[in-house]
Amino acid sequence: MRLPSLVLGCCLGAACASTLSPTPTPSSPSASGPSAVRSRPATVAAEAAGSPDASTSVPVLEAERRAILAELISFDTSHGHETDALRPIARRFEHAGVHADIFESAPGRGTLVARLKGSGAKKPLLLMAHVDVVPVEGQPWTVPPFRATEKDGFLYGRGVSDDKGMASAIVAIVLERARTHAHDALARDVIVALTAGEESDKAGVRWLVEHRAELIDAELAIDEGGAIVAADDLSRIDAVEISATEKITQNYRLVVKGPGGHSSLPPTDADPTAALARALERVAAYRFPPRALLPVKDQLAFRATREKPAVRAALERLVASAPKVAPGDEKIVAADRYLNALIHTTCVTTMLQASPQANVLPTSAEAVVNCRILPDETPAQVMATLERAIGDPAVTVTSEPRVGGVAPLTELDASVMDAVRSAAGRWSGAVVYPTMLIGSSDSRFLRAAGIRSYGLYASPTSFAEDTAGRTAHGPDERVPTKWLDDGVRFLRDVVLNLAR
Repeated sequence: MRLPSLVLGCCLGAACASTLSPTPTPSSPSASGPSAVRSRPATVAAEAAGSPDASTSVPVLEAERRAILAELISFDTSHGHETDALRPIARRFEHAGVHADIFESAPGRGTLVARLKGSGAKKPLLLMAHVDVVPVEGQPWTVPPFRATEKDGFLYGRGVSDDKGMASAIVAIVLERARTHAHDALARDVIVALTAGEESDKAGVRWLVEHRAELIDAELAIDEGGAIVAADDLSRIDAVEISATEKITQNYRLVVKGPGGHSSLPPTDADPTAALARALERVAAYRFPPRALLPVKDQLAFRATREKPAVRAALERLVASAPKVAPGDEKIVAADRYLNALIHTTCVTTMLQASPQANVLPTSAEAVVNCRILPDETPAQVMATLERAIGDPAVTVTSEPRVGGVAPLTELDASVMDAVRSAAGRWSGAVVYPTMLIGSSDSRFLRAAGIRSYGLYASPTSFAEDTAGRTAHGPDERVPTKWLDDGVRFLRDVVLNLAR
């Protein structure tokens, strides 16, 4: 089989850019409804006989990962259409002899599940990534968002960071193992789940857990949620973050009722918009008590080594006194938005709604407050806290329906940490530590179902890039090309360490 190749141009100036084009693939008809589009495994004995072994396959692994990534980016999956993006991957698996199905929870909303067979001596390992992305409308992109473009040492494209970079690495790793399976027996089946709907309606993993849980029944899972941290100048890799827990996402709706009527006769005693505005000011002003939980202690200690003296000293004291945080240290540390989120439950207003027309008084003024809750606290406790902070019986606070269960705080399995540390040994001096994801991921569905899921990453980047908004969800989403190949090698080693 001829593997797709990808040659990156060498840019010598700010204006130099090269476009990475995906390998063309034939189209196939779409299924509709909760159904499966099945790939037909092909015989690949002759192909496998000529495949490179592990000692010589790294260049093939790297090139294939980049080609798959370019191919995935070329599909606009910001408003569905995941099935279209997954069909070429199903064909790649088919040609490598790996059984794969595409299941649709709704027309076009496909999730691919493939399985590389091992000996079965241990329960399976699940590798998971989502292929939907956030929209680009209204964002000031300087390159085409749905075309992989290399420029000035970075690879640009919507999803290159979140989460098509991870998806492409997973696929390339499993394809490599499939072609060299006779030389590298695995104790576990390796299951691949490339999912839809993570960024919006959770149409992928949630649907699988509810309808086809047997397909992803695994002991361990690797998902997004960690990081490979490069120095700000991208000269070296400093750390690897692995997450085993995440904050709880919960939305609350605040509602104030009013009599309505014509805007020329405003109320003198009960203005719902004014009452809502006062309530939202109180929500914004309220600070939840700080706590430095166990999953973030090592991360805070690492950040201390990267900060200026005052912040470094505050972080060192905070780590020593954890989970307690002294008021003076909280004030210093919380000036950084990311560090603030690590030690606090946070709530912020994200949506407002009142009158449908300018000259009509609202009969209801409403707001949605999005909270990210530390995992030792419950949504019910947070709602009670918001009601106390608002202190106005005219404001009704209710919980919006949650998607997914609330998994308890979990400790990292020693074998998983050993596997990650071993793979991270390629980077001299890099430290490995657990972290808590301050956003949310599909791992919460797995953890609630009893599958130990850990967040890693396959594309190194820096804190500076993340802070500047050039990674997940931002315009000109990008990753450094310098470390792109190291990232897939790292993840490949983790997978093999866990699957053998």
